Amino acid sequence: MNRMPGARNALVASIVGLAVLVPSGVLSGPRDLLLCVSGFPGTTEQAQPTVRGFLDRLGEKLGWGASAIQGDYYPDASVGLQQIRDRDPGFAAMSLDLYLAHGTEFEAKVIARAVMHGRDKQRFHVVVAKEGGPASVDALSGKVLVPFRESARFLGNLVLDGRRALAETLDLQYESNAMSALRKVARGQAVAAVVEEEIIERFDEVPVKDQLTILLAGPWIPGPPVVGLTGAAAADRTAMQTALLALCAGDGAETCRSIRVDSFKAATDDDYAEVRTLWAR
Repeated sequence: MNRMPGARNALVASIVGLAVLVPSGVLSGPRDLLLCVSGFPGTTEQAQPTVRGFLDRLGEKLGWGASAIQGDYYPDASVGLQQIRDRDPGFAAMSLDLYLAHGTEFEAKVIARAVMHGRDKQRFHVVVAKEGGPASVDALSGKVLVPFRESARFLGNLVLDGRRALAETLDLQYESNAMSALRKVARGQAVAAVVEEEIIERFDEVPVKDQLTILLAGPWIPGPPVVGLTGAAAADRTAMQTALLALCAGDGAETCRSIRVDSFKAATDDDYAEVRTLWAR
């Protein structure tokens, strides 16, 4: 789990880290957890200490032992996808985009979702220049949009109200953080920026705020899920959910803060039914 504290602060988004570097083709165990979440800072190697601490704490909470759960953090969706295929772990924390596109392939069953910035849902906003910027979403066609790391399908169907064809015309460029993206829009270096709800809530802190306006607010959608995969036993899925729900209480709060999560909330596939319908448009 950078943009400015932001949405992709979506999950374990938080979970920016990795435990052990494992080459492709090496199988994970049925209790291992891969963190495949895009849009967060750091590389797999840089995140290692953070994820190791998270997984150790989780293993202790489960009663499995500090070193029982192995896992890595992958900020690139395509790399994370391939690692899940190659290693066949029991559990994964997935970006919402990755879950919607490949959850069925992995027979993923949602067991929890992260609560970040006080909420377990997220909303994206399209921000443009107040003077000379596009007056409608359709006027974005063919233009540069920042910062965005998810797919055009995600953008079109879950942010731009079903305008998937329009999203596929955009030049989607990634920026290191939301503030940088908003400065680009103010300078005319990009036509629009997509930022998360928490950035809008803090818009008064944006130095170029007077030059910007919100063109569109997308629908509320659930944050990235934690899922059980085919290798996980039913009893382990239940135990994992219970442990995640209790992980951030008391002296576990610091562990969760380290991965940018307030807490974990129980969730099932049904909580993602509406967003799957939007995705399928």
